[in-house]
Amino acid sequence: MKYILLISVFAFSLGRSPAENDETQRMLKAWMDMQNSGTELAVKKFINNHYSPSLLGRMKNFNDHVNFYMTAIHDFGDIQEDVFKIEESSKYRLKVQLLKKDALLVPEPTPEEILVVEIDLDPDNPKYLKRGLGMGALICYIKR
Repeated sequence: MKYILLISVFAFSLGRSPAENDETQRMLKAWMDMQNSGTELAVKKFINNHYSPSLLGRMKNFNDHVNFYMTAIHDFGDIQEDVFKIEESSKYRLKVQLLKKDALLVPEPTPEEILVVEIDLDPDNPKYLKRGLGMGALICYIKR
């Protein structure tokens, strides 16, 4: 039994997807927590904790950033914790598709039920976002 467990753990670690970069995953998790909390306080905390100090220093209107996230929260609502699709993954960048909380996998979700999230970390300090987080409904990406 012990060997089966060890083999399972080893196989799982080998099958780790490139999107599971620890820093990008940490940022995605922090954003998901903020999105699902749905509060302005959570948004402000996210911005202050995850935007680079230089980005915060250049920011002209903090409330515009808060409003951007609050609009996504109101328009899209809660999201599922599992990633629906990985579009791009590298050491400092992650672009994923996430589903609305109540969206089903079968039949395939519509573009209106899919939220695209783009994370670009600062290569000099991957603890922070290089620029604001990009996000929008998949339908908007398709119409571009």
